[in-house]
Amino acid sequence: MFETRLFGVRCRLSLLFPALLTALLLWQPDGLAVSCVLASVIHECGHLLAMLAVGVSPQDCTLGAFGMRIRLGSRMPGYGQNIFISLAGPLANGLAAAGLLVLGSGRTAAVHLTLAALNLLPAAALDGGEILCCCLCLLGMESLVSPVLGLTSALTLLPLAAGSLWLFLRGGGNGTLLIVSAYLVLLLFFSDKNEKTT
Repeated sequence: MFETRLFGVRCRLSLLFPALLTALLLWQPDGLAVSCVLASVIHECGHLLAMLAVGVSPQDCTLGAFGMRIRLGSRMPGYGQNIFISLAGPLANGLAAAGLLVLGSGRTAAVHLTLAALNLLPAAALDGGEILCCCLCLLGMESLVSPVLGLTSALTLLPLAAGSLWLFLRGGGNGTLLIVSAYLVLLLFFSDKNEKTT
């Protein structure tokens, strides 16, 4: 794993990331994979800029085979700040999509809009799940966070996984949505509460 420091933040690049990127480029040589990676980078830059704006420095960032993970440092944001940070990633994709539509690049804009919409789902390890948790805490319902997030995650991700499997088996999908939904289901069990994942 390659490691360096950028503005005092430890940044790591997993060797699996270039391998995955190469595989994606071979699988989808039309450039869609590159658009997805760039949309993900813009999404994470939105989160990072929002963190810096509210004075919350990340402890480390890791770019791996399944996206970028940002681990927060010792100073945790408040609920309102966390909502702002969580919304910043999808907002960055929305702004990028608007700019791309103006430039006439509708397909790349659709990638940004899809990433923004997917991240706003009220499921664990996604921005929408983080926003839901913070809203419940702001309303004084901290004890309901785990059961509500578990329920909304199941109600969101299980139909997504079933629908993507159905599309894949019917030949209407290329497997990307199936892989993403399976990954999100796995994150339900293995995600770290101090991480933001895209």
